[in-house]
Amino acid sequence: MATFNVSPTRAPNTRKHIESYIDYESRDGDLTSDSTFHSSQDGRRKKMDAINIQPKKRKVLPSDLDDSLSGWVPLRDDDTGQHDDLDEEDVEADTAGAKRKRYMSSDDPMRLWRPLAELFLDELLRHEALPAMPTCSCCGKEWPSAARKFRCKACGMFVQCSECVEWTGKFWTATSLCKLDYVFQLGHGGFSCPRPAPAIREMVVMDFPRIHTVHFRYCGCDASDYANNLQQLLRNGWYPATTVDPGTCATIQTLETFRLQNAVGNLTVHDMVRIMERCTDSTRVISIPDRYKAFGRMSRQFAFLKRLGRAGRAHDCRGVSGTTAGECAVLCWACPQEGMNLPEGWREVAPEFQFLYMLIVALDANFHMRHRLRANERDDPPLGDGWAYMVEEAPYHEHLREYVGEEDVSTCIAFQALLQKDTRNTTGLRCSGVGGVVCARHELVRPRGVGDLQKGERYSNMDYIVLSSVLGILALFLAISYDIACQWRIYFPTRMEKLPERLRLDLTKLTFYQAQNSLTYTKGVGRTDGEGIERTWSRFNTLGWASREMARGARADAIDDRLDHHNWEKNINLGSALPHKLVVAIEERDRQIAGFDQVDASLEENLRGEWQAMVDEWIKDREKPNPYVASKTENMSEASIRRQLAREELEEAAGGTAGKKLHGTSMSAFLVMGLQLENQQSRIRRELKQRPLLLADQTERISQLRRSFFVKLGKFRRLQALYMPGAEEELLEEDDARDPELPAPEAEEVRLYLPSGLPAGRRSGCSRRLIEREARLREGQLTDGIAKLRRALLSRTHLWDWKDVRVRGQRAGTRSAVLSKRVEDNIQEIARRYRSHREALITLRGPEECAEWRELRDDDIRGDESDEVDMGARRKLGRIGSSTRERYRSKVAGRKGGNGRRAKKQMSWIWTSGGGPGDDEEELQEAVRIEWCRAQARRDRWTEEVMLLREEMKRVLRFLQSRAVWWEERLVVDREVREDVRAGLRAYAARQASITRAIARRFRSKWDTSASEVVRAALEDEVIAEGMAEDVQAGEMGDETGEMDYQ
Repeated sequence: MATFNVSPTRAPNTRKHIESYIDYESRDGDLTSDSTFHSSQDGRRKKMDAINIQPKKRKVLPSDLDDSLSGWVPLRDDDTGQHDDLDEEDVEADTAGAKRKRYMSSDDPMRLWRPLAELFLDELLRHEALPAMPTCSCCGKEWPSAARKFRCKACGMFVQCSECVEWTGKFWTATSLCKLDYVFQLGHGGFSCPRPAPAIREMVVMDFPRIHTVHFRYCGCDASDYANNLQQLLRNGWYPATTVDPGTCATIQTLETFRLQNAVGNLTVHDMVRIMERCTDSTRVISIPDRYKAFGRMSRQFAFLKRLGRAGRAHDCRGVSGTTAGECAVLCWACPQEGMNLPEGWREVAPEFQFLYMLIVALDANFHMRHRLRANERDDPPLGDGWAYMVEEAPYHEHLREYVGEEDVSTCIAFQALLQKDTRNTTGLRCSGVGGVVCARHELVRPRGVGDLQKGERYSNMDYIVLSSVLGILALFLAISYDIACQWRIYFPTRMEKLPERLRLDLTKLTFYQAQNSLTYTKGVGRTDGEGIERTWSRFNTLGWASREMARGARADAIDDRLDHHNWEKNINLGSALPHKLVVAIEERDRQIAGFDQVDASLEENLRGEWQAMVDEWIKDREKPNPYVASKTENMSEASIRRQLAREELEEAAGGTAGKKLHGTSMSAFLVMGLQLENQQSRIRRELKQRPLLLADQTERISQLRRSFFVKLGKFRRLQALYMPGAEEELLEEDDARDPELPAPEAEEVRLYLPSGLPAGRRSGCSRRLIEREARLREGQLTDGIAKLRRALLSRTHLWDWKDVRVRGQRAGTRSAVLSKRVEDNIQEIARRYRSHREALITLRGPEECAEWRELRDDDIRGDESDEVDMGARRKLGRIGSSTRERYRSKVAGRKGGNGRRAKKQMSWIWTSGGGPGDDEEELQEAVRIEWCRAQARRDRWTEEVMLLREEMKRVLRFLQSRAVWWEERLVVDREVREDVRAGLRAYAARQASITRAIARRFRSKWDTSASEVVRAALEDEVIAEGMAEDVQAGEMGDETGEMDYQ
């Protein structure tokens, strides 16, 4: 509104100020300014001046960031549908009782190998280049200028014979090069050397699937460039088991094969060696040397060298010893990584889009990964302590020394982890399990994200592991999912102050949430599956058995290698998993938007504003009333009512208004005794229904219960004759009517005759206070019954879900069926007792006074389905990218509607207020509010999920592009190495860059397709089991990808 201020002293022709405002409605590239209007005194002329001109401040959207992928939208909505020869080093044994020398090469060969890890790594990568050989190894002719060059992996780096058979005159029999007096010459591909070493040596060569004994010579001419013995073996493709005078080798291809079989099929070193022994001679006529320990040592070293090579440590001028913590781990391509997959200016994005750059991690413990103490174990540390997934041992153990016992006792009894965090049996164990951290959305294990748990799931261990795993991250926010986050987070800031400075976090950027409880109502997490870490642990339970007896260092290296393969497979599967998840999310988002609009359209504006304010307040402060759940009535439990009655009787006694205690027992204690006898009768009935393994054992147990019942019944009858005279008359009539020839009734058949069990005529003889107090106790029993029924139904739902996904085999299925029946019987028993207590209460007070306690029908006994509207889509989202298929699909469909989705039902009254919602307008409005808030939360989470998935697909492509550039930068080798090693390093970097770009092209081509094509593929198979890993194994990437393994 314009305001005119006319001054009487102003000259008649001077201009006056009318209105000034700031324009905030400009478009991109516009300027903002203060605009001032002036007019003449007579109002006929106007003039506008612009002052304070400056560029307009505008909201930064993710699409405005300077990034080549900012405008790309995957699956758009409109498409839907250096060493000399080594001398042997010996160490004198202890003088006490020593009879022979001890040699380091046999006692601790790993200690001799560690300083040579860099040499081994260089020699392995040296094979990446074309060897400088002027002639063909097979025919000996010079290479033509345009000749194509080949190398057979099955024959090693050069042509050699893998096995021979000889005709005996009657049949073919296996023989060996050693028996034929063949001497293999190193350095010349098996051909002769002009100046060979004089000594002929014997070597056991493990070349899958057989074990060979070979005679060989080292090369002594210029052809080997004066390489030492170890280098000559490695250049021939033989990996030596020791660094001093090796007598056992394994071919590189054999080590590659075992590494993959160990990671995929959990094949152990023992099994691998035994397979090779059987293939060599299954009759055991020939004496085959045992190379179990040697092969375990070689495979461990080889896997470690592969991790170093993939991390680019051979290209770094600092060498292997310069490796930093976590540097050898495979990073998640889709999680935010500063400097790798985040666009320029991502920190300036508008607040409502900052969740796109939030890192979400989940942590939990796995107690299958135990490790036993070994009395004769050598000090054998990991090859790369803290370089991959396991935390560094020294600082970790130094931290734990400060925590002999934890003082922060939990106030929660709902979780087994809290109950056993300090009480797990650790006798004979070095550690009782491991704690781990994964990215919650993609299930990749974080670098430095795994650590041993010495005694249960203690906070001191989990604090260090989770903070170590997020060390150095630069995301805007960090969300942590933990199944016991409700308790763990309470003293987390205090405990963090005791940790090293480098591990401390900015708590203002930290968000905790508890899996399965608050994900639906937590902003910014989309539909993140909080149970992803459980699926990750399930894949490593078999490793727990294999590594339980390993040495400390070997176990840590085995865990690192298995997690390395797991992360690689998860990354490769993103090519298929992300588009399938996006199709599911788009469809569910549209369905939830439509569902929310339908609920929202019927609301009045004032209610909508009031409920939205309630949601906003609860998000800011979780102590505020929760808008997503029904307000519980203040019904008291039976225990609370007992305490209240005891206080009332004490007050009555102090005031002189209480009646006299009979036999020292108060009126309330008498009633409690009767209710306890009722409970004991119910227990006997349950025992009779069970089918025991030993009938005699059940018979004895029931006899003890019955004897105990009758002992208590005698005291109860004596008190009953005093408090309830009418009951004694009823008992006499019952005794007269009973046939004396029949046996006396069993304990479970005895009628107790509490006030609610007496006829109305004889109940009048009871004290009014006695009747009222039984009624109050019955109300407490009804409240407890509803709470027990809820817990039992939740247990049944959890058991169903677990059985559908995890139970396999007849034995496990039988156990699960027995447990399911036990839970179902418990539910029916709780329902029977609720109905019995309700009938007793109606007898005491009448139906009008008991209207709040509704009748419990069979149809009312069902789970809380109000939050399962999108459960089918959520479960489908969690299965995508997993190798576990949904089982017992017909049984699941039987509990759902015909289309496989749970039928939409109204929430059962047992999940709302203690006695159930009434019919008044206030309670009806509360039910509508709950449905509106939950529908809004589902709509928002699925909208966030679509945005997160699209941003993750962009991040994957950015990561691959930056990684390819990273490898191309390593084509320039800064290390001082020989030219042939330099050529191998360049070739390795070029191959890795080519593989990375090929994966990026493959992903982009799959993600540029229409959503309808993805839907058709998803309908053929809902669970994406292998994804890109199958394409890699089948070689579908073409020649440009080279060897497509996790290296």
